[in-house]
Amino acid sequence: MEAGFSDYQRDKYTIERVIGSLVGVSGHTFDILYDLLFTTERVIAVIIQHPTDIPYQFTAVWRTILFGNSLAIRREQLERQRIAQTRRQALQERTLDELAAIHPMNFEIRYSAITSVEIMRRLFQSQLRFYVSGPSTKEQIIRFTLPQKQIPEAQRLLELVLLSKTKGK
Repeated sequence: MEAGFSDYQRDKYTIERVIGSLVGVSGHTFDILYDLLFTTERVIAVIIQHPTDIPYQFTAVWRTILFGNSLAIRREQLERQRIAQTRRQALQERTLDELAAIHPMNFEIRYSAITSVEIMRRLFQSQLRFYVSGPSTKEQIIRFTLPQKQIPEAQRLLELVLLSKTKGK
């Protein structure tokens, strides 16, 4: 069972609290995974897996040549799962502000900055899109790829925190 952000320690000094989370969504590229933490004030994207988590090893090339690619792929998957689980456990002791700042690729999206949000459904993968207004007049789109099984939970969370900004309700 994967650890969820609902288990994370809540910030003791503010009224901000955790509403729910989406675990293991792709951001930027397919091999960068985030856990999205929905609070009463913002979405916090916490990086859980990055391609640089497992450094390239020259010996792995020889192992792949000798024993085949499937064994190497399975070993890498298990190592990535172990790293993600360890990372999630370590983050449970952090406050919400620490979660947003602990890694350079972590970030937050304040609900006040979101102009609209939608789930774009596609045949093989769906996207959660946040349309965010910045200091300039340009609108920025922040995308996360969702597994099909997480769409109902994503819709539930959007209804709880961003109902008035949700496209295609």
